[in-house]
Amino acid sequence: MKWMIILICCLAVAAGISAFLFYIDNFGIGFAQTIGDWGAVGDFFGGVLNPIFAFLSLILIAHTLMQNKKALEQSEQAIQQGTEAIEQNERALQVSNQELALTRNELANSATALEEQAKLLAVQSFETTFFNMLELHGRLLDKFNYNHIDSHDEISQKLNIPYFEVFSTSKLPGIDSLNRLISAIQDAHQGVGDKSSIVNVFNAFYLYENRVFGSYFRNLYQILKLIKTSITTYQEQKKYSNILRAQLSNQELTLLLLNCLCSEIDNGQFRKLVLHFELLEHLDITYKKDKDHITTFTINNPTLLLTSSEIDQYLSLDSNGRLIRSAFGLNYQILKYNKFRNMVDQ
Repeated sequence: MKWMIILICCLAVAAGISAFLFYIDNFGIGFAQTIGDWGAVGDFFGGVLNPIFAFLSLILIAHTLMQNKKALEQSEQAIQQGTEAIEQNERALQVSNQELALTRNELANSATALEEQAKLLAVQSFETTFFNMLELHGRLLDKFNYNHIDSHDEISQKLNIPYFEVFSTSKLPGIDSLNRLISAIQDAHQGVGDKSSIVNVFNAFYLYENRVFGSYFRNLYQILKLIKTSITTYQEQKKYSNILRAQLSNQELTLLLLNCLCSEIDNGQFRKLVLHFELLEHLDITYKKDKDHITTFTINNPTLLLTSSEIDQYLSLDSNGRLIRSAFGLNYQILKYNKFRNMVDQ
């Protein structure tokens, strides 16, 4: 564009100089004497130079229009290229968004998988601990070895009875030893008669014989606590507590009932766990009432007598006396007792 302007200017100057030289060559140099002569000179230069200048202007305008057209075409091309670039960017963004969505989904799936894996590991860790403690429970029972001679005099003096006997000649550890302990409690309770409850008799035995069975019940408590704190749903808790309950003999359930009523062990936490898991459901117990509506309970094999106040501590009742939960679960004898108790209250 710049060189075209310079060229037009040069041509215009050349045309002016040529017209001036042509005028001198034909008319000479001098000043016109009249207005008419001046007009003739002006008409000469105007007639010669105006068409030339007009032509040069047209050439410049045409060149400018062509340059503008090229500039517009270049602008359109640039706009088109910009549009294509924007479309490419949009497509790239869409691909990036899809990739991000896939990445998020993969991360979500990975998080879910990790969460499931963590849950599985937690269950495996719990079950490993649970079954190890269950195995320990069996070993502690096998090592259970009660000899009533060791603390006979102290317990007799504590209960204010002359003596108590053990109705078993076996000297073996384990379940036989458990039977000897229950037999001693049974005879001691018969010795005190109505002067003291079976729980008070057990308290005396606990005071002097806890070294024999204390670790057994502590381990049992820790198993129940482990189930309660490690498993969230009650249905799953019951699954594991039922496995434990299946290992407990009637003798173990009998001692468990008395142990959880003992005032020396805790503030009722053990008893609450027994109630929560309905651990005494399969206890061989008999309920009866005489004509004076005196309620008695007898644990069979071994034979131990309990009062309603002792049984009631294993029942959870609402404000209206309705049964919410029982440590005896669906034990028919306890359900029959609870039905009778509600009738009396009404």
